[in-house]
Amino acid sequence: MVFSFSTARLLFFVNFAPIVSLIILVAFIKTNVTFSDTINRVFFLVCAAAFFLVVADSTRFVTARMPHPGFLRYFSKSFGYILRVSIIYLTTLIAKRGKTKKIFLYSLPLLLCIILTSINLTSFGRGLLFSCDENNVFHRGPLGFSPHFICFVYSCFLLYYSFKNFSHNRYEPLVVIIIEVAGFTAMVVEILYDFDFILCHVLITSIIFYYFFLTTMTYKRDPLTKLLNRRCFYLDVNHLRKSKMIILSMDLNNLKVFNDTRGHAAGDRALVTVSQIMEDVFIPHARLYRTGGDEFMAIFTKQDKAFIEKLVDDFQSALKATEYTVACGVAEYFPGDDIEKVITLSDERMYSHKVKLKNSDSFEKYKNRSSGSRS
Repeated sequence: MVFSFSTARLLFFVNFAPIVSLIILVAFIKTNVTFSDTINRVFFLVCAAAFFLVVADSTRFVTARMPHPGFLRYFSKSFGYILRVSIIYLTTLIAKRGKTKKIFLYSLPLLLCIILTSINLTSFGRGLLFSCDENNVFHRGPLGFSPHFICFVYSCFLLYYSFKNFSHNRYEPLVVIIIEVAGFTAMVVEILYDFDFILCHVLITSIIFYYFFLTTMTYKRDPLTKLLNRRCFYLDVNHLRKSKMIILSMDLNNLKVFNDTRGHAAGDRALVTVSQIMEDVFIPHARLYRTGGDEFMAIFTKQDKAFIEKLVDDFQSALKATEYTVACGVAEYFPGDDIEKVITLSDERMYSHKVKLKNSDSFEKYKNRSSGSRS
């Protein structure tokens, strides 16, 4: 098959939509400040790798239909292997939230893929991964599935890190599983039936879907504590109106004093520390929200009041290891009740607890520490 207008027309038809989608995604990343600079750079790299994969697969498509193999036939196939692994590797770095601890060790499988494909391009190493006979027929070598295995390894890492993000984003593992099932299916179809472009297009779709999923989840979270925000609280409360639930109101005491006497960094540290203890104690039994500066809420849907009161006691016990105190109030909601009144009741009980805490010895000790820090 000689490269002709019909071939160019086919490639344009197949690849136009994915390339335009990548361009739109790049423009969105460039104009959006949802993520850190590190995460945005990784997304840019993923988009670049996906674009070059389209080019590599298009070149492979054309050269595979020529009467005899040439350098471009080997190079496009080898480069395609590297790019597939690179895309999954970079996506895993996003799931790690840009953390680069032991990055060299983590990159070793990708480096191994690059080395193997480079060796396969040489005359003495040709056939290690694949080779083409004089009629340009593809033959897989003894290590022909090693790039696929490396993709599988990084896919396992991707799933692992998505589960590590579960407390802050409980739907991320489900999204990653859907992406990986789609990618695995495309890979099998590509291998068994020699379908061109299918895996490339699935990867591009997955990149776009993952980016906008993470963007959506980010806008639902408080940027400091990573808990759900006030808007999500009221959306969830309205969504659960037909179910029994228990509302827990919480308020971090003396946040203004921390900010005034030690600086806002100390206040932020107090909020983060307390929210982490909340997650340790209440998740997975509740959904947690930061609804204001020092205000937090939790919704329980499957537990009775006695169990929740015990969790609150455990929370108060965990706080004793810190210098922070948190007032708590619990109220039950039954279908048909006025939800605003239930929230108000939980707030009133929280404020009653707040008064007791301020009259306690721990509060007096805190005031003494604050006075000492001012002097």
